[in-house]
Amino acid sequence: MANLRSRVRLLTLLVMGGFGVMGGGLLAPALPTLIGPFGVSAGAVGLVLSVYTLAAALTLPFTGLLLDLIGRRPVALGCLVIDGSFGLLCMWAPNFSTLLLFRFFQGIGIAGLIPVAMTIVSDWYTGEERLRVMGYLSGTIAVTAVVVLFLGGLLAELDWRFPFAVYGLSLLLAVAFFLNIPESGSSTPFAEVRASTGAYIRSLRDTLKLAEVREVFLHALVLHYLLYALVTFLPLFLATEHGVRVGVAGLALAFHGLVAALVSARAVGVKKLLGQRGTLLMGYLFIGVALGTVVMWQQLPAVAVSLAFFGAGMGITQPAVFHWVSGAGPPELTGAVVALFNTVKFVGMTLAPPTLRWVFDYAGVSWTFYVAAGIALLWALRAATYPYSSTKSSAGL
Repeated sequence: MANLRSRVRLLTLLVMGGFGVMGGGLLAPALPTLIGPFGVSAGAVGLVLSVYTLAAALTLPFTGLLLDLIGRRPVALGCLVIDGSFGLLCMWAPNFSTLLLFRFFQGIGIAGLIPVAMTIVSDWYTGEERLRVMGYLSGTIAVTAVVVLFLGGLLAELDWRFPFAVYGLSLLLAVAFFLNIPESGSSTPFAEVRASTGAYIRSLRDTLKLAEVREVFLHALVLHYLLYALVTFLPLFLATEHGVRVGVAGLALAFHGLVAALVSARAVGVKKLLGQRGTLLMGYLFIGVALGTVVMWQQLPAVAVSLAFFGAGMGITQPAVFHWVSGAGPPELTGAVVALFNTVKFVGMTLAPPTLRWVFDYAGVSWTFYVAAGIALLWALRAATYPYSSTKSSAGL
């Protein structure tokens, strides 16, 4: 009986981690279906993704503080209820401005799901067992990220509201969490938290003074900017230029995600072969070529080739950047570096739709991808010329 209960608890945490990547992936292929009902331009509809990532960027740095201040259960339940409630409210948004407001509040909830799951796993497990369970959590997140892209497209073909209905499952998960997951941490006195908060803010300030930290943060921003350039505008391109259904757009996005996951599994071999400079250079070149060619093809199989290049580029570059950030600062600032790194990722995601919207509106979808490709190729040049340090954090890549 105890073994069954522990499995149910672990399954609850894994599902929570999977829900943490549904904020953008579930809606990305559905974007074309929102244009008509809300009377917005194709360029503006990407703001549905931006407001969510903006909320995540603003709240994510303080999630850890809340976990220590009020405990794991209140934060987890609050995040699940906020995510589910505002996700469902999006189905009845009377206008586009209200939809964006609901998405912003939903982003506050959904951004905390993965950090909460990771924290509770760290509370429950130690040593090799913790590593094994973290592997389960990472695998669940990766698989969910691919599945929801396809699922979002299929549901949007039936009705634009249906992808939002999926977020209501967070309310059911909140009930399961309440019934199965005990508090695994202890609340911290406010005075101690206030002192810790001051130290945390000072550590963030000290972190930003490090040149190598600033460089890896720029990589995080640009890489996830390029990711959301594709995620936002590929469904619009496929709908307007190829006349494909949103379900096919979801399948296309899932395909590049699958390629990225497969290539990421070989990240160590790529690193050993090319080193840090060569790995980043190749990754950005693949991404640039993919973004520049995807709008040139008249046949969908050729589009799939470009998407495979994009997925390979992400699969090469992301592990290298993630590894780099783990050693970019001194050990005592690792937590601050990682927290800021994840915030910068969301900033990059937030910036892509509104900035490229202007290109889309005034020059068309092809130039939107050409501009993104140009950014990727310029960043490949920067990756090739940056004076990487000889520390173990860099040399290990």
